[in-house]
Amino acid sequence: MSVIVPPDAEPIAPVGGFFEDHEPDVAPGSTSVLEAWTGERAWAAFVNARSAFAALVATLPGATVWLPAFVCCDLVDRSFRERVRFYSVAEGFEPDIAGVEAGMAAGDLVLVVAYFGQPVGPAVQDFARRRPDLHIVEDRAQALAAGPAFDRSWTLYSPRKLLGVADGGLLVAPAGTSVVPQPTTSPDSEALWRAPLLRRADPPGRDNAVWYAANQSKEAAMAVTSQAMTARSLAILSRTSLVSLTEPRLVNWRVLDRTLRQWSALPADLPVPPLGYVLRLEPDARDTLLRGLHADRIFAAVHWPEIAAPEGEFPRETQWTRELVTLPCDHRYGAADMERIARRAVELLG
Repeated sequence: MSVIVPPDAEPIAPVGGFFEDHEPDVAPGSTSVLEAWTGERAWAAFVNARSAFAALVATLPGATVWLPAFVCCDLVDRSFRERVRFYSVAEGFEPDIAGVEAGMAAGDLVLVVAYFGQPVGPAVQDFARRRPDLHIVEDRAQALAAGPAFDRSWTLYSPRKLLGVADGGLLVAPAGTSVVPQPTTSPDSEALWRAPLLRRADPPGRDNAVWYAANQSKEAAMAVTSQAMTARSLAILSRTSLVSLTEPRLVNWRVLDRTLRQWSALPADLPVPPLGYVLRLEPDARDTLLRGLHADRIFAAVHWPEIAAPEGEFPRETQWTRELVTLPCDHRYGAADMERIARRAVELLG
């Protein structure tokens, strides 16, 4: 949401929204984001996660593509849309694969999602061990540190959702796999980096309308392509300490949780850093909260306003599109920012 600040007013610093250009901060001996995500496995760096996923699907032309019903529409490309089948997601955001497993044939691809940064549960791990005949992909677009990846799974990351890079979709191969589909063309770095650089140059948010519009244009232009990740984004991932992102996020989440626990959609005492503080509300209350927060330059997000699965077939997942809201609690902020968010949220929900 865009908020225009009068030129003679002292703006309230914005909280949340897309990330500005990140200043690398890796210390000697610490593990970078890129090292933590890839380890010793083979990997490829595409311009976005949907391109990386589509490239993998293209290597399996006869496979049915099984997706959770609660998944972003952008992940489903027209090149494989006719091969997609959906499965339901249980309460607690656990993939409910058991009901459709019998329909899965050897060589099919199954995507599971680490929702809001949570690790996928033991049931999915048991499924992965039980079905070595399937190609399993764990989507970690929302996860900074969701624990070790399964030995046999592909892993998918979308770093611009988690820190200040303009682009990127990392496809990490299963252990022992050396062949990974690779991008073949160069990205338009100038266009991709315009919005993050504009926002970094404007900490008070006086030109919020300008950098917001630039980011909206960039996101609208995102598509499935053969383009690689920009060199600048890859360099930031290789020079940013993972712990510098995870520890502040967990601390901030706990500050919010002290006040907002009654509305939380995630369990208490999270073991890993979440995407944000996720609330589950009645639809009208959710809409009121979003309007009030955005008016106060607190840019909460909705994951997702729409899902790829047919709404009539998956009512629970459809309802989540009207109930969930994600409050920012990332590494850019501290306790005072979290208290501001919590205080305003309580006012709006009370």
